[in-house]
Amino acid sequence: MKTSILVVILLSCTFAKQLYDVKKSYVTPVNEINFEKQINKIRQTTKYVTIVHFYKYSDGESRSFAPKYDEFTNEYKGIFRIASCDCDEAEKICQKESVSKFPTFRVYPPYPVPAIDYEGPLEIDGILKLATKYIHNNIIEITENNINTFINENPTVPKVVLFSEKKGFPLVYKGLSVEFEKKLSFGIVRSSEKALLDRYNIKAFPKLLLIKTNEKKPYPYTGEYKFKPMFDFLNVHSEVFVPGGGSSADSAATKEWMMQVVPQLHQRSANDICLKVEGVICVILMNNGDKPNNELVDELKKLNQQYERHINRGTVFKFMWLDVKTESKWGQAIEFQGEPKIVLLNPSKRKRFAIHDGEMTFEAIQRTLEKLISGDLKFKNLGESLPDFVKIDL
Repeated sequence: MKTSILVVILLSCTFAKQLYDVKKSYVTPVNEINFEKQINKIRQTTKYVTIVHFYKYSDGESRSFAPKYDEFTNEYKGIFRIASCDCDEAEKICQKESVSKFPTFRVYPPYPVPAIDYEGPLEIDGILKLATKYIHNNIIEITENNINTFINENPTVPKVVLFSEKKGFPLVYKGLSVEFEKKLSFGIVRSSEKALLDRYNIKAFPKLLLIKTNEKKPYPYTGEYKFKPMFDFLNVHSEVFVPGGGSSADSAATKEWMMQVVPQLHQRSANDICLKVEGVICVILMNNGDKPNNELVDELKKLNQQYERHINRGTVFKFMWLDVKTESKWGQAIEFQGEPKIVLLNPSKRKRFAIHDGEMTFEAIQRTLEKLISGDLKFKNLGESLPDFVKIDL
């Protein structure tokens, strides 16, 4: 009997120490049993950001701060994963995580970004500001130039478009873009895009539309601009298994070089505009710097317009420019001397190039292209592989 009473007392003490009521709170408790699954596995397999409150009941600050953290969780659940860890109960986890100061609020971004502790005054705004830095953004800036690419690409994937008069990307909208990754594509239109405001009859901001390629009218959102009601609206239209689906970040609408007549050739654009385009001859303006002469670019634009009309002739030309000052290996491969020049690259298996020898004018370059078409232009071999591009960090 005494033993039973003692067990009851001990259990009562244990439950009394819980800062967050598991029946009422949205704060997820993590411990030695579920920490790996709730924190590390999430970091490895998703783009969610998790915030963990490490505490001891006796630390003096956590008890008074817990109601604010609970309120924060109610508002931001879904955007962040929000958890707590009682270091009196989960002592091994706290030791493993090298948590020795209480309370500690730690932000766990997706791997490979390391976890980081909040170091400022104990306030929600500071914790929120730190966590927000690591929220992934799948949102595409939509303009009159890329709207059709955005809407028509991956036609089975519904498109979500937010019309906004504010700068930046709303946190709620970024959170939704992560939640519906590979199910919906997200874009944002600024209030300065007058043609798009007229096209979609936008009279006030913010305004959210869900657009399906095969349907004439978009679906307008009429609820509060908060995560839960917006999630519920979008969830109705999202599709778990979408043929050809993908992240907004993978869209051609994010690749500015896909919308440019004479784009820059670099590591990220190379496959899309030259190296992996079947049957193409890459007409490259080699330039010693990152700002090519506008007059030369205009000549290439005119040539592009000329040869687009005759695409059925069998030879496809793609016009672009390359910064040889940055891409020095390319300069060495073609013996670049510093003055702008035109190089015609055949990126097929044999990897050959020819140099335009003449004036940098529409007529002169056209004569070189015609020589190529007739088979009279002599090419040089570049070797078994093309020069490397300078790596561009995403």
